[in-house]
Amino acid sequence: MTKWSWTAAIVFLAAISSGASAQTEPYPNKPVRIIVDSAAGSATDVSARLMADRLTQVWGQQAIVINQPGAGGSIAVRAASQAAPDGYTLYVGAASTFTAIKGAPGVAPNLPIELPRDFAPIGETGNSVYTLCASKELGVKSFAEMVALAKAKPGELKIGSVGIGSAHHLIDEMLKAAAGIELTHVPYRGEAPSIVDLLAGRIDLMFLTTAKPLIDENRVVGLGVTSAEEWFNLPGLKPLVQLGLKDFVVPGWNGLLAPKGTPPAVVAKLSDALSATLRTDAAIRAFNAMGFKPGPGTPDAMRLQIESDMRLFTTVIRERNLKFDG
Repeated sequence: MTKWSWTAAIVFLAAISSGASAQTEPYPNKPVRIIVDSAAGSATDVSARLMADRLTQVWGQQAIVINQPGAGGSIAVRAASQAAPDGYTLYVGAASTFTAIKGAPGVAPNLPIELPRDFAPIGETGNSVYTLCASKELGVKSFAEMVALAKAKPGELKIGSVGIGSAHHLIDEMLKAAAGIELTHVPYRGEAPSIVDLLAGRIDLMFLTTAKPLIDENRVVGLGVTSAEEWFNLPGLKPLVQLGLKDFVVPGWNGLLAPKGTPPAVVAKLSDALSATLRTDAAIRAFNAMGFKPGPGTPDAMRLQIESDMRLFTTVIRERNLKFDG
């Protein structure tokens, strides 16, 4: 073999060795960003921070939570979907963003992505219900009283949501159809600002995912929940399906996702870490305090939930003839 042949062979072997080293380098070996589609302090944010703490402690790499609320979750969704699929940018979203308008192809024409096509599910972090709450200023004490008042004053009662096209918005539409009432929709940039106006009486109704403290402190009136049975931390508050709203069962959840194309081995490692985190006493206490149950933290369970929600919300959008601009 000539001198040049030996040189070429050495370069070739070095390239192979370098490529193999890069492919087998353990994950993670640098900081991980976790983009959240809601403000700090929300249930979605708390679940992200639990995961971030776990990654930092167990893997020795800093995990950074980045809150990007607004535009019904579109800002965070865009940023996460456009990130490199290498496991170093993750996304924690909620049903209120992920499976409502953003999951209905063609409904939000200006949003250049489709869900869940552009993400790889890692696992649900927490499961919850939506609780229909009324402002104390409204003066009603039960779901029946609210419906009677809404029928007596068509369109006068205001119901808030976390944004146009969010799950909250679509559940509002479900409520109007199922109860035969007209309500005026008022969108907000997240649940926190809507709660401020609910407490002040500037809006009358709101489906909340963190209602228990407000109900316990007698600051709002709980009218019903979207679960099939009573929720564990809201005993005595009846499910809306038991109050005359047929098939009115809508689960709430938060979940961890990665951009589509993230290596399966990385997704599996993240899912294992998430599942382990959700089984810790700290996670259980944190989630239960917010009215959540820790999720299963597995890709398959999350994928099935996404598909179920998308069928529901796409039906609502079609039947209510809703149009949005993403």
